[in-house]
Amino acid sequence: MDADTQTLTPMPDGFYWKPRCHLDTLPTGLFLHGEIVASMQKRVDGTWLARLSPEEGVHAPLLLRRCSSFDAGRRGCEMWAMRHEQQLRRKVAKKLQWIQDHVVLRGRGKQLDPGNVLGPAASR
Repeated sequence: MDADTQTLTPMPDGFYWKPRCHLDTLPTGLFLHGEIVASMQKRVDGTWLARLSPEEGVHAPLLLRRCSSFDAGRRGCEMWAMRHEQQLRRKVAKKLQWIQDHVVLRGRGKQLDPGNVLGPAASR
């Protein structure tokens, strides 16, 4: 994994940083198994906001936090993700299962394993 995609703090398996889209030059999205769970957004005044995504959908709360710097915001996103790890893993597993059931063509390519997303803590 590139240095740009590594987390700033030691995190559980599956979490990594990468650009949210092809226009980003910095690792602005915190991903869990390919699904974005938090992101950094630059304001027009040059400061940064952290956007935390505990839920999805139109009615999901928009959680934004001001950051003193880009790296401070990334660390904050990582700390938040560790506090909400099990909830985020369930959310991502549910989404990957939906993709598996409705999008992935059976018999072609690798099957997704939602059990792998939940991690070792889920088997307790």
